[in-house]
Amino acid sequence: MPQQQTSKRHSGEADIQLALQALKQDANLRLKRAADIYKVSRSTLRGRHAGVSFRRDTTPNLMRLRPTEEEEIVRCILELDA
Repeated sequence: MPQQQTSKRHSGEADIQLALQALKQDANLRLKRAADIYKVSRSTLRGRHAGVSFRRDTTPNLMRLRPTEEEEIVRCILELDA
């Protein structure tokens, strides 16, 4: 069952990308119509069209260390092990 959900998510992403491409190519196409044609959520399409990133692609608010700080700690630990 999880495989179906995963493939469904990917096809949804593909549909969103197609809708965004259609919006770029046709100046007369409205967001609502594009969402209906490609069967995607209007709010998701609106956000993506406005440049909002996926939540999974953003840095979590709970990160305590910046990536450079984390790399430095890992480097120090590896040097201790050597």
